[in-house]
Amino acid sequence: MKKYSIILAVLSAAILSATSCIKDLDIDPVDDDVVLPEMILTGIDQYEQVLAKCYVGLATSGSSGESSADIQGIDNGFGQYIRALFYLNEYTTDAALCVWNDGTVNALHDISWTQSDVYVRGMFSRCYYQISMCNELIRQAQASEFKDDTRIQQYIAEAKALRLLSYLHAVDMFGYKHIPFATEENSVGSAGPAPKEDLIDWMNQQVEELLATDKLAAIRGAEYGRVDKGFVQMIKAKLNLNAPVYLGISGAEATAYYEKAAEACKAIVAAYPTLHDKYAELFMGDNHKCTDEIIFGVQAVSGTVQTWGSTQFLIFSCFESGDAVAGDRLWVGDAGWGGTLVTPTYLAKYDRAKDKRFMFWGGPNNYPEDLNSKTAFNSGWSSFKFTNEPSDGSYTSKGANFVDTDFPLFRSADAYLMLAECQLRGATNVTESEAKAAWNAVRARAGLGDVTNYSLDELLDERARELSFECHRRSDLIRFGKFTGDSYLWTWKGGEYNGKSVDDHYKLFPIPDAEYNSNHLLGQNPGYASAEN
Repeated sequence: MKKYSIILAVLSAAILSATSCIKDLDIDPVDDDVVLPEMILTGIDQYEQVLAKCYVGLATSGSSGESSADIQGIDNGFGQYIRALFYLNEYTTDAALCVWNDGTVNALHDISWTQSDVYVRGMFSRCYYQISMCNELIRQAQASEFKDDTRIQQYIAEAKALRLLSYLHAVDMFGYKHIPFATEENSVGSAGPAPKEDLIDWMNQQVEELLATDKLAAIRGAEYGRVDKGFVQMIKAKLNLNAPVYLGISGAEATAYYEKAAEACKAIVAAYPTLHDKYAELFMGDNHKCTDEIIFGVQAVSGTVQTWGSTQFLIFSCFESGDAVAGDRLWVGDAGWGGTLVTPTYLAKYDRAKDKRFMFWGGPNNYPEDLNSKTAFNSGWSSFKFTNEPSDGSYTSKGANFVDTDFPLFRSADAYLMLAECQLRGATNVTESEAKAAWNAVRARAGLGDVTNYSLDELLDERARELSFECHRRSDLIRFGKFTGDSYLWTWKGGEYNGKSVDDHYKLFPIPDAEYNSNHLLGQNPGYASAEN
């Protein structure tokens, strides 16, 4: 089966409610009848259900269907974890923009957001909602009468791994100096930031503990949809590859982190020695079958796990309402939303005649690709990378209201490219031949020849082509020194058609006003005024 049973079990249970840590974050449970954890955690099965909620929190906005919300005050569509991640990591870059006039969405591609931005708050809240849930499960499990049970030990390990994911996202987007640092020992709302570098060190320590324990499944050892040591290795790789940027270090100090990242990438490459044969199948309605490359997928089930975010958003926002041709191509109905368009700067990175990863079009009306307006639905091209179509044509109907396509949060192809990057950045524990072999494997699957320009600039473009719409672009551009300033301009960067320079403080998002004002222990990232000023 595609889905493991505990994910479905949580949808009919009232779980994990007004714990102190979630209250302190000013995130209120929607269901007034939800009971406290200590009142429902009477057996191992109940702990399993709480763990399920930690997973479901990545996939849906709430536990009671697509219109429910765990977090009040945040739209249950754009407040969904993957959709919020996409907004802040793709709409802010050369990859895409949104022509809607919803809220402050235009400020994202303009790179002009403020500390009151609702989308910034949505992502921050989602990260800490997840961290709070995981902390609560760990806290309750470690104090329970079942704490020595092997299943409980496994659930604790999985919760720690999921917590690390949200800390990775929080650090990457909001920095490590001012975000709340909370574990099972304290609550988010009472927590100030960790001392300088300590959060990065703590995360690496947690990584190594999880890789050393026998309580977490080995790489490729977990059932699909649950975390294993491959998931942890990907966090290790991304944390350490970006750590020199986070910490502002270079030279030998930075090399040590690149070598940690290379170590993790080599473990992934060894466990996934070949990539999935057909690139397109990784983003189709039955991509849960692609376990030869997808390390961790955030799951979607059209009949039970429904959301207005994740791949539902990625598919429906890429074609307009009433466009039956596009809907048929994407294997859904014609009730598209439109809105997500790709910049011509991004389209120019592909060899359209050869690269199998070129999955963009102007629709049946052949819209222009120049994106001469950032508010018109017909001004640019869309992506059809994500689709609800099954690879084997097994669905009986194309008119689905909700999709079955999982979001591949971590893929081994990413590790292949990170391995090459580590070598180019000076890691001594990977040879140039190993790095080129990994990079060329990615290109071969795309129908391209071996890389001829073995450089960081070319690698950045390769990552754009391989990982489009997978929520890596902003982090990549920052790491390569291309996000702010004017060394790299793209269509509508900074709100101008030909692009313009933007200030360096936009490398980090602000601590949202709501959080800053409710927790006097926190500071604010440079360049953003506090609400008190």
